[in-house]
Amino acid sequence: MGYRSEVVLVVGREVMPQFMATMCSSQQARAMCFDEATRVKDYEGEEGAILFRWDSIKWYDSFEEVEAIEDFMDWCECEELELDDGIHSAMDFFRFVRIGEDTDDVVERGDGFWSVGVRRAISW
Repeated sequence: MGYRSEVVLVVGREVMPQFMATMCSSQQARAMCFDEATRVKDYEGEEGAILFRWDSIKWYDSFEEVEAIEDFMDWCECEELELDDGIHSAMDFFRFVRIGEDTDDVVERGDGFWSVGVRRAISW
């Protein structure tokens, strides 16, 4: 069984080269993203952006595929990109949200794609 999470990762075209380098370095990450995830291309009308979504996934740092994606996000949090309109943090071009089984277990990373977030509601 194990602890399961719902996970969404959006990768913008600006950081896609680094993301694809990550995919090349890990066959497990590539399979997780391109075989197991639900994908939405050109997410929110952003050409080249891809949303990846996993339901009920074991998101353990000890798994190679998870470690590879975490490494990609770490890279984004430390890098700056020189674009036509100036210097930008790579953080502006990805968004990651993970919701665990426990109600207070939420992880959010990246500053891009603001429509991806956590919404709480009462069901009745």
